[in-house]
Amino acid sequence: MRRSVAFPVALLAICCAASPPGPAPRQPVTELAGRNAGRPERCVLMQAGEGLRLSESDSHILLYGHGRTVWANDLGPQCEISQNDVLINEPLAPHYCRGDLVRSADHLTRLPGPACKLGDFVPYTR
Repeated sequence: MRRSVAFPVALLAICCAASPPGPAPRQPVTELAGRNAGRPERCVLMQAGEGLRLSESDSHILLYGHGRTVWANDLGPQCEISQNDVLINEPLAPHYCRGDLVRSADHLTRLPGPACKLGDFVPYTR
């Protein structure tokens, strides 16, 4: 009889144990402060002299554009790019689109970093 009581108690203890803490909440992207988010879009047209750049405040966010509209692309928690990395992209068309790959390489050693898939582009306007 003792054995039949101990098993449910042990099972209850396992089920009710505290789960590990989730990832820390992400901070707002400083480059987007004072801007309003628009409707996410699949692609953005490339502009001469513009390129994707890593947010200074969030290593999971790529930014594109300046002035009135800045587009944000969230790479998600599985893809983190270092501020010291160089972004490498090989677009197949005259626009960046969801699903395109962006790679990184260490600035000094040129060792490859993660290859990340782009998500939707969210426009932030003033």
